[in-house]
Amino acid sequence: MATQLFYDHLLSTAKIADINSEQPVEAEFLLADYDAPVFKIVKTTMNHVVTQKYIMQNKLTVEGFIKIAIFYQPPEGEKLSVVNQKVPFQKQLELAAADCDLNFINIQGQSQYVNTRPQNPTRIDVRGAYMFSIKVFGRQKTNSITKITGGTVCCDSGEIPHFYLAGQNIRQFTAENELALPEDMIKVLRVHTTASTPAISVYQDKITVKGEVNAEILCTVSGSDQIKTHTQVFPYNQIIDMNGIKENHICCADVSVCSFGISQNQENKKYTAAVTVQIDASAFSKQQVISVYDAFSRLYLCEKTSQEILCDTNMYSVDRTLAVRMSENTGRDCVVKDIIFEIAPVKSYFEINKTTVKSKITANIITMNGQKEYECVSKTEDIVLDWLEKCGQHDEICIKLSVSGCTYTHTEGELQINANISAQGFVIEKQPFSLLKTFAENTEEPVQTEDALIVYYAHKGEKVFDIARNHNADPQDIIEENSLQKDIVDSDRMLFVPAFTEQEVQYE
Repeated sequence: MATQLFYDHLLSTAKIADINSEQPVEAEFLLADYDAPVFKIVKTTMNHVVTQKYIMQNKLTVEGFIKIAIFYQPPEGEKLSVVNQKVPFQKQLELAAADCDLNFINIQGQSQYVNTRPQNPTRIDVRGAYMFSIKVFGRQKTNSITKITGGTVCCDSGEIPHFYLAGQNIRQFTAENELALPEDMIKVLRVHTTASTPAISVYQDKITVKGEVNAEILCTVSGSDQIKTHTQVFPYNQIIDMNGIKENHICCADVSVCSFGISQNQENKKYTAAVTVQIDASAFSKQQVISVYDAFSRLYLCEKTSQEILCDTNMYSVDRTLAVRMSENTGRDCVVKDIIFEIAPVKSYFEINKTTVKSKITANIITMNGQKEYECVSKTEDIVLDWLEKCGQHDEICIKLSVSGCTYTHTEGELQINANISAQGFVIEKQPFSLLKTFAENTEEPVQTEDALIVYYAHKGEKVFDIARNHNADPQDIIEENSLQKDIVDSDRMLFVPAFTEQEVQYE
C-alpha cells in the first residue's frame, strides 16, 4: 500500500509585534480671556486616546491624540485652575511579515517625561515624551499532518485542543446624560471615568455588550477653595456585528472612553454631558485537531522533519479588583485638595519557573501649604498581580489596569490612601508542541528486521511508541501482547516486543 499523508491546519493566536514606541509631545497653551493667569505650575498630566488602529501591508497605523492637562495656581485667590489641550498624533510602524487573516491590537501608554514652563502669565509651553506599549496579535494557520496511511508506517498522534481568534470588531458610540452640577460652579478641573465590567452575550453573528461608564467630575465653586465632586452614570447597551460567532465562543471587550464633554444650555442653565466610548471586542473559539507528533517505517529508512509550534491550549478572561494602600507624610500645615493617579502598562517577566506580572501606580497628591500655595507630591508603589505567577513562559497576558475608586484619610500630616485597582483583560495559555512536518519512506534502503520476540525492560513513563520505533515494531502489537491499558508504561516492568516481519506487510 502506497504511503499517503493527510493534512489539516491548526489555528493559533501569534504575537506579531511587541513594540515600545516613543512619541514626542510639544504644545503651546495660550490662555483665553476667561482663564485666570498663571502664577505657579502645580502638575501636568498626559494620557492618550486612540481613534484609529489598523494594519495594511504589514504596516501598523495608530491615530489619536495626547490629552494634556495643566493644573496651576492663579496669582490671586486660592482656587486651583486647569487648562486642557489635545495634541494629535499618527504613528506608522513596520511589522514583520505574517500570514494572519485576523488581528487585534492592544495599546497602552504612559508619560515618559514632561517639562512645563510659563513663558508669561497667559502662555505656557509644554515639551515632553509619551511612551506607547503596543502588542499586535493575529490568527495564524499552521499546516500539520493528521494521518499517514500505509502498511509499513506507525504514527504517534494525538488530539490537540486549542483556542484561536474567531472574530474581532470595534464599535464607537456616544451617550448623553443631564448633569446636576452646582449652580455656583466656576470650572471643571478634571473628569475621571471608569468602565464597569460589561455583560457580553452572543446571538446570530452579533455580540451584545451591556455595561456602564462612571464619571467622577471634580470642579471648583464660588466662595470656597474646596473641590467639589459630582458622579454620573452612563449606561449603554451596544450590538456589535461579528460574522461566524457562535454562542459557545468566549468573548471579551475592552471598553475605553475617547472623550467627555460638558455643555450648558443658556436658557435653562442646565448642564449636559456627552461621553464617547469605544468597544474593542474579540471572540475566541475552541478547536480540536488530531496531529502526528512522530512516525517511522517498520520496513524502510525514512526521511522526516519536525516543526515546533505554540498552541493556545486555554484562554480565560480576567476581571479582578486589587486593593493598594499608600502612605505619605505631607506636613501638618498641608491640606489635601486632590489625588490624580497614573498607572504604567503591565509587564511580565518569566524566570525560574515563575512569572512576575507587575505595574506601577503613582499618586500625584495636590496639597495647599500654610502659605496658601499649591504643591504636588508624587508617591509611587509597585502593583504585583501575584495570582498570575503560575503562568507559563509562553503565555500571553493582555491586562489593563485602571483606578476604579479611592478613599483617603489625612490626620496630623499623615496621609493614608486606599485605592481600588480594576484589572481587566484576558490570558492566553500556550504550550509548545513538536509536530511532524514532512515524512517520506526510502524504499531503496530497507531496515534490518528480526523474526523473534524481544524482551525489553521498560521504565515508568516511557512511551510505547518510542519502544516500538527503537525495535521496528508495531506499537499496537506491544500493547496487545502485554495487555497494556494505555500507550505510556505506568511502572518499571518487562515487556515482550513482537518483531516485525515482511509477511505483515503483504497481509495488509
